[in-house]
Amino acid sequence: DATVKRRAALGLLLQVLLGWGSAQQPGSCPAPCECSEAARTVKCVNRNLTAVPPDLPPYARLLFLTGNRLSSLPPCAGAFASLPSLRQLDLSGNALTSLQAATFHSLAQLQSLDLSHNSLKCLKNATITQLRSRPALRRISLGHNTWVCDCCIEHLVSWLKGSEQVEGKGALKCSYPDKMRDKPLVKTSSSDLDCSVPVDIQSQLQTSYVFLGIVLALIGAIFLLVLYLNRKGIKKWMYNIRDACRDHMEGYHYRYEVNADPRLTNLSSKTTDLFVPCGEYACM
Repeated sequence: DATVKRRAALGLLLQVLLGWGSAQQPGSCPAPCECSEAARTVKCVNRNLTAVPPDLPPYARLLFLTGNRLSSLPPCAGAFASLPSLRQLDLSGNALTSLQAATFHSLAQLQSLDLSHNSLKCLKNATITQLRSRPALRRISLGHNTWVCDCCIEHLVSWLKGSEQVEGKGALKCSYPDKMRDKPLVKTSSSDLDCSVPVDIQSQLQTSYVFLGIVLALIGAIFLLVLYLNRKGIKKWMYNIRDACRDHMEGYHYRYEVNADPRLTNLSSKTTDLFVPCGEYACM
């Protein structure tokens, strides 16, 4: 009996350990989601999620993250890196404003991507290149986003005109600015997007400052060279000015002394009286 009890206890302990181990495996279903290994499907729908749940089961081929509050997605080292078999990804009905280029890097087998009903304003060229490089990706939904039709969207427009990956691309329309509102993206051109306007004003100002500094330095060097080549003439000219100023100041100084001393003033007057004529003179 003791042997039977020990075996039963060991068996129960083994079951508990196996159950705990399976619960800790990365293939377990995250708490806010519903998972079906048989259907290879994970659903995390309308859960008010602000981030993609961690430890998603790697068997997932279909992942639904619809109707949450996702505003951004991590790059390839984040949530989707553990899903090499993913075929369909539904991110519709969230609050995504932009996408990083490496977000879908690890999803080599992705066939369908739904990004509709978000707040996407622009897709950068690096992100578009990443999507185009997915060999199996044939269906992309981008409808009902707030596209801002400025120079940032030029690469997206070019992609839409030359690719069939985007589903319903003719229905994609500008939301901003007002002059472009409701205009189809596939009917816009570079002139409509004002792509000739410089984007990086700060960089242009820095370049202008550098150029101005070089010009001023060159002018200063030329000025110093002219001074050096004409140093003798300039020195003579300065001496002449000095002598002229000194003579002028000495004259002022002498007149000031005469006017200031009464004796010199009287002497000057008497000397002047001595030469005043007192009568008439005739030559003999």
